[in-house]
Amino acid sequence: MRKVATDAKEPTGTRRIRVLHVGPGYGQRGGIASVLGELMAQRDAFANASIQIAFFGTHGFRKVRDAASFMWLDVARFLRDVWSADIVHFHVSERGSFYRKLLLSRIAKLCRRRVVFHLHSGNFDRFAERAGPLTRMAVARFVGSADAAVGVSNACVRVLNRFRDGAGDARVIANTAVDAQNARRPALGVPDRPYIAFAGRLSEQKGIATLIDALAVVNSMGGAIDLVMAGDGDTRRWRDHAEALALDDRVRFAGWLTGSVKSRFYQEATLFCLPSRFESFGIAALEAMFYGVPVVATRVGGLAELVDDGVTGYLVEPDDAAALARAMHAIAGDPALRERMGQAARERARRLYGAEAVVARYVDCYRQLVGRS
Repeated sequence: MRKVATDAKEPTGTRRIRVLHVGPGYGQRGGIASVLGELMAQRDAFANASIQIAFFGTHGFRKVRDAASFMWLDVARFLRDVWSADIVHFHVSERGSFYRKLLLSRIAKLCRRRVVFHLHSGNFDRFAERAGPLTRMAVARFVGSADAAVGVSNACVRVLNRFRDGAGDARVIANTAVDAQNARRPALGVPDRPYIAFAGRLSEQKGIATLIDALAVVNSMGGAIDLVMAGDGDTRRWRDHAEALALDDRVRFAGWLTGSVKSRFYQEATLFCLPSRFESFGIAALEAMFYGVPVVATRVGGLAELVDDGVTGYLVEPDDAAALARAMHAIAGDPALRERMGQAARERARRLYGAEAVVARYVDCYRQLVGRS
């Protein structure tokens, strides 16, 4: 995912602001990769605002050999590309993502480039607290020395501001979901087997055990609904969990979805559920909202801001299977409520998280950094 910036100028002769986005390399999956894909799709909108964006993909490593490749290959490429940028925008999570961007940010600073620290992790505060003293110092320096700090939600901004120490408050630039925003939810009719949709990493962090437990409660309350989970992870573990609750015929694993298959997954869903233990934003929940699907989520991180409790869906506490089941059962069993919440979800997504509004926040950030109004 790399497009080299040039010194292109506007017809008036004013040189564009050149921004180099640093994040996961081409073909990788996850929240940051999705955000970079959305930014790439909006290149023309940025160009219309006199901003030229380019992308630099880093590579994760689990072995010493891979780390050496990062040092010699990624760093060498970055030294070449950084000179073509006015601003270097680092998209950061925790652990390896943080350490890779930390090194590259020092290079950007030495090259006198303006730096943006953009936090995408809902667990970054725990990462910083549990790390050793050297890492805590590195976090404070990286976040505190950035020319601008950005979080995908107010929850992330609160974490960042603890490290800014007079360097200026962080700002929120939320995520968007262009493909979902432009989609329609056609009248497909009721699927043969109504289902609750989940999309994301099949991990403890996403509350998968609680979700399956809640499904058992919903079906014991007289409901007859499936759970379809889209995403990568330890499917064997969760299949065993479902079988232990006699739900092996109710829980389906769809794998990683893209294109029209992903669209239909959302379009036919009765409701969407994301019971995460922590979450910086919740792009999958936003996608569901754009499709007009009510969302049941946990009251954590960015999800607590994304879902309007009682209007576009329901919020419950994490790890509370009984509360999750009640919320899902209420929506699944009431078509009028489901339609009302779905419409409100779509309207909220378009109003607050549409691509035009999100691009405008990026543009405002960049113009302030280079002193243009």
